[in-house]
Amino acid sequence: MPKFKTTAEILKIVQNLDQVRNAGIIAHVDHGKTTLTDSLLSAAGLLSPSVAGQALALDYLEEEQKRQMTIKAANISLYYEIDGKPYVINLIDTPGHVDFSGRVTRSLRAIDGCVVVVDAVEEVMVQTETVTRQALEERVRPVLYINKIDRLIKELRLTPQQVQEKLMRIIRDFNNLIELYAEPQFRDKWKVNPMTGTVAFGSAKDRWGLTIQTAQEKGIKFSDIVSAYQNGKVKELVELAPLHEPILDMIIKHVPPPHVAQKYRIPKIWRGDLNSEVGQAMLNCDRNGPVVMCITNVVVDPQAGVVATGRLFSGYRVV
Repeated sequence: MPKFKTTAEILKIVQNLDQVRNAGIIAHVDHGKTTLTDSLLSAAGLLSPSVAGQALALDYLEEEQKRQMTIKAANISLYYEIDGKPYVINLIDTPGHVDFSGRVTRSLRAIDGCVVVVDAVEEVMVQTETVTRQALEERVRPVLYINKIDRLIKELRLTPQQVQEKLMRIIRDFNNLIELYAEPQFRDKWKVNPMTGTVAFGSAKDRWGLTIQTAQEKGIKFSDIVSAYQNGKVKELVELAPLHEPILDMIIKHVPPPHVAQKYRIPKIWRGDLNSEVGQAMLNCDRNGPVVMCITNVVVDPQAGVVATGRLFSGYRVV
């Protein structure tokens, strides 16, 4: 069941930066970013489960809904608990089409980690490489979600051995991108591995997902997934392995909190004097320092007027 918190409760939680994560979802166009986000919104109680996967809720522009593609980045804050400890996850859904790569870069400035979505059928594509390279250039740590496993079962009818080979090839190709584009100090640390919980797989459309660890904990084998599709029991699979659990777990466990990430990200993304008052405030994520905000989006709200959203690097003290 979704858990709800008042604004005052959320503001209290975010005062402890260990309980804050700034993350995004990036991918090649049509690999399932916004469909995945629907499941996360549903888990937070912000979207009905009956429409999650089809609503494309963060595609808020009429043109995005018509074209079934994300054009502008959209952001949302989610509340989630692990072992009774509350977290606030600030999430950005980014465009996947190559024409909007500038908006992806702007969004990456505001996040410390990203879920890279890869279609299990199409595998790592050109734009997958482009957005992953952009993320690594901004020192944004990636984790991997392999989507559309249902297509391997229903359309391609692959054997379990063939599915395993496909998944391992995707992981290998993705790690090759990290080897190619990550800076030396992050190269080995940021490579993904199913055994460390940095790789998840599932179906965003059908709203189920697993990591190796959660599959073992719940006693789910690949044959059970195949059986669920063959016997029309996908709904039971969703109840047993909801997609939001492995995705949010990966974000919380593997994306660093802001006060950790800013120490190595600020020297990369800010060209000013790191020894200045502003530089030191950003490096140390100083809530009492000068207000420094990286604007990622500006919209005109009919009621509120011009609204800017972005990432506060310092000066976030709540009165």
